[in-house]
Amino acid sequence: MAELHRGIENIRNSAYLVGMLSRHHPEPTGWDSLPGEPWQQPYGLPHFRGEKVSVSCGRLGPSYWYEHTHDLVRLIFTFNHGQGLIETTQGYRCRIPTAFLHPHHVFVIPPGLETTLDWLNRAEVVILYVESNVFGAREGFQPSLMVRDFRPLARSDPYLAQLAQMILGLHRQSDRPEPEFVEGLGMALASRTLKQCLSCTESGLKSRPGLPPAVVSQVTSYIDAHLDDVIPVGDLARKFGLSPDHFARRLKISVKMSPKQFMLRRRMEKVRELLSTGNYNVTQAGQEVGFFDPSHLNRCFRNVFGYSPMTVLRAALLAPGDN
Repeated sequence: MAELHRGIENIRNSAYLVGMLSRHHPEPTGWDSLPGEPWQQPYGLPHFRGEKVSVSCGRLGPSYWYEHTHDLVRLIFTFNHGQGLIETTQGYRCRIPTAFLHPHHVFVIPPGLETTLDWLNRAEVVILYVESNVFGAREGFQPSLMVRDFRPLARSDPYLAQLAQMILGLHRQSDRPEPEFVEGLGMALASRTLKQCLSCTESGLKSRPGLPPAVVSQVTSYIDAHLDDVIPVGDLARKFGLSPDHFARRLKISVKMSPKQFMLRRRMEKVRELLSTGNYNVTQAGQEVGFFDPSHLNRCFRNVFGYSPMTVLRAALLAPGDN
């Protein structure tokens, strides 16, 4: 027990030192339980705003939020039963399913990447926003989201697990800790995690490229224009000058799913968009994208989003003044 207390005290001292060294501006603004500019935080999470790092932590319920582009690095640490979906945006309304949120992972969203997050169930999460210039040249970040299993990272660096658990425990405390301590913890966790993630990226770059972003945007636009049609993968591949197998491999690298899964995803996205207006019932929305069997639509919608289309419709009808 004495060794544990000494270890925690060492982390506290080192985190405080990191926080003190990183301060080049006035005092951090401290804790705030509500979302605020310039970054939209998940509603309801205790939120600490510092000068170089901002911290949100706690048990997050089902929610869906959007973030515009900014010059910050975001790290999302998921725990226990965390589950959800991250989408990135390329071009006007071209949302690319990027990664599923699973427990015990860390997701690094680089600067300049526009995202939406769909958090599906109640689970603990830590979210850090960090100034990218704190870690040197911005060129070290890849233009796409990085996903790492947090457990191997924590085994190779035992401080990572302790730092993450200390931050996660902040929301359980009745008294808010000092700003320097919180910012120091956030900086220490962010810097140690990013160091490992970036080194893994540099050593593990794959030789097989995905489709260029412009081509992904064209593929998405073509699919969206033919949502009520069955598009054979071979026809889609030939339209972009590739063999079906080569097209499927490269598209999967880019959007993390097969062409058929991607086309289904776009159709379900359209159904969700129509239902959210409150002007379509489930049957009508399904028919707009070529689904004439409501039970089949319900199964596909649940497989994609984890909830039923009626959930979206009820929310739209109950929202005052939105329709």
